[in-house]
Amino acid sequence: MNLRNAKRRSDLLIDLTPMIDVVFLMLIFFMVSTSFTVSNTLKLDLPNSNASAAIKEDVQVVIQIDPEGRLYVQDEQVEDGDLRRRILNISKGDPNMRVIIRADAKTQHQRVVYVLGIIRELGMGKVGIATVPRGS
Repeated sequence: MNLRNAKRRSDLLIDLTPMIDVVFLMLIFFMVSTSFTVSNTLKLDLPNSNASAAIKEDVQVVIQIDPEGRLYVQDEQVEDGDLRRRILNISKGDPNMRVIIRADAKTQHQRVVYVLGIIRELGMGKVGIATVPRGS
């Protein structure tokens, strides 16, 4: 008779209940401790275009113009006199950094030309105008 093997097999049972409890506690902890960021971006109605989407780069200067003509650089409102300084601070004087202009469709053309003039004075050559593809 081999009684020792039967006893060892009954000792090998693993209770999964504590492990499942720990997994659920970890899940609850991560759900509660996760912070969700709310995007505080401007709501702009961009003009339509047939052009394909441009490739995004990591570092770029984004200038937004709302329908009233107010200027925003990297989502912070700036005055006309501070626009040049803000662009230089972000670009660190790099003329090859991409500048994206996001102007609302109802923005006066004069404001866009003003921003383009400042960008040209700074010698920055990579300028893009954000649009929405037709049908979106």
